[in-house]
Amino acid sequence: MLMTTAQAQTVVPTNAQALCAVSPQTFAGWFGGNVSLNGVVNPANSIAFPTNNTDCDFYQWSAQMFLWLTSPAPSTYGGNSMVFNSPVFYNVSGLNAENKRTYSQNLPNVPLPLLNIRSAQVGPNGLQRITDKTGHSFEVLPAPQTEKGQSLIKNSAGKFVEINRIEAQEGKKPSFFDSANKKIAVPAQQNMDATVAAKVAPHLLTMNTKVAKNMVQAFQANGKTVFVDSLGNTIEPTQGQAGSLSGVLLGQNQSLVYYATMVNDVFAFFQTGVANGNISNPNNVFPTTQAEVNAVVNYAASKGVKIPDQEALTMEVKTAWIDTTGLDALGLKASNYITVNTSVPLYNKSNPLLWIPTGQNKPVKLALVGMHVVGSTNGHPEMIWATFEHLSNTPNAAYSYTSNTGATVNVAQDTTGAWLFSSLKSATPNVQLANFKASPNITANTSTPIGPSDTLRWKAWGSGSDAANVLLENTEVISTTSSVLNQLIKGDVRANYMLTGATWTIGGKTVTATNQVGTNLLNNTTMETYDQGIGSTKSSGSNCFSCHSNGSQPVNQPANTSVSHIYNTLIPLYPKNK
Repeated sequence: MLMTTAQAQTVVPTNAQALCAVSPQTFAGWFGGNVSLNGVVNPANSIAFPTNNTDCDFYQWSAQMFLWLTSPAPSTYGGNSMVFNSPVFYNVSGLNAENKRTYSQNLPNVPLPLLNIRSAQVGPNGLQRITDKTGHSFEVLPAPQTEKGQSLIKNSAGKFVEINRIEAQEGKKPSFFDSANKKIAVPAQQNMDATVAAKVAPHLLTMNTKVAKNMVQAFQANGKTVFVDSLGNTIEPTQGQAGSLSGVLLGQNQSLVYYATMVNDVFAFFQTGVANGNISNPNNVFPTTQAEVNAVVNYAASKGVKIPDQEALTMEVKTAWIDTTGLDALGLKASNYITVNTSVPLYNKSNPLLWIPTGQNKPVKLALVGMHVVGSTNGHPEMIWATFEHLSNTPNAAYSYTSNTGATVNVAQDTTGAWLFSSLKSATPNVQLANFKASPNITANTSTPIGPSDTLRWKAWGSGSDAANVLLENTEVISTTSSVLNQLIKGDVRANYMLTGATWTIGGKTVTATNQVGTNLLNNTTMETYDQGIGSTKSSGSNCFSCHSNGSQPVNQPANTSVSHIYNTLIPLYPKNK
């Protein structure tokens, strides 16, 4: 097995059984007939996505879409260097004070908008998500707090009492103590408080039992946070999650990692048309057919906008970036990364345990380190969820695959190399060192100064190491990735990025615990760094659908638009009737 590029540490096996290899004819077709260096790739035709699909169709769709997104933008897109930052894509803001997001269209010759450091992973109801040691995901409903930051809890008399101390043990009911160190008498079952839900997430005011079962309440006292489930028992989150409102990731070059979310024109005009009553959407699903996308195209045309690649259907793209400064010192060339110019916030770092924003921004060149490629296709309104990483990001944990001779190949965990997100010094990788607990400040988790942590890609190709079909899943993804990288012309910057997997549901139905297929233990080490849920076995854990689910949507129905966290919070492009 050979390294795909000279600067990469991750070895993508070249001898995997060719289960999903992209044929030379198909690959050339992606380029319009002739493969070219850093050349333009056409988007996959999502409308014509095969109904009698195989796993390979999903992985190859993912690979083609990544190459398209990172292609030079055609003139018909309106300018800028690459498809994803051309005017056919819109940046999506974070939540404002009214829990709403806004669109901002990419403009020709204008850098990307100000990027910010990561925000908390959220669940189906828009609340922070944590994962316990069994891989079960919960959303966090914060308890009421005093001005000092101490949590309040309702006692058995129904009155709120300030918590001064908490004694807790996993799986048991915690004990709460007041300022006089007297145990607070609480109801046998500490129910989720509706008044709190109304403030944090108004739609949870009438929270039902099913929703409550997947909620935990967070109580804080004197720097300690305890998570209590709907039965009143303590749950212990996975390493690095407890007590934090958001993980902050830094590279070995000391740069923070920055994030952006974008959607394509079909997504933006579909969401706007539905919200304003101009597009009928009785089933509340993303468009997956020609007839459904025609309505979007016609609505855009009514606003004087032409959609150049309607066959791409709805796309949602999440990206992770790092400052190129210091890459050379790590032996990582900035020229081996896709880069953009933008601005990022400056921090006062005089206190190594507390970084405070200065209110000023600085222009930077950022390198792409991770990308989620998400899109609807014929028969799959739940969207295909694929992820890509730079080959130099992190070492892989051990994995296995089937070779072209039919033999099982066992690959040991990477233990050498200069990685962007690992020094290989830690015996316990994926430990979060900094958080947003005092947002907008960055706070150290412990007495260890804010800085880079050691990250490991726990499930190398998105599958559990003891899953029944792990060899098949790994081999399919590896064969797709290897065939794509080895058919790109030498020097193509996209050859430094690998597909690590994709997941979807059977028949495009509402997300359940049993109908998620593909590499459905998928995490991106730049975006779910501290959320690579590790359960009682290495085949359990979290994935894209752990938080991108359909809530109370009936099973055996097409997945609805709530799989996207941003869809229902976006302010339409145009006011209603305008």
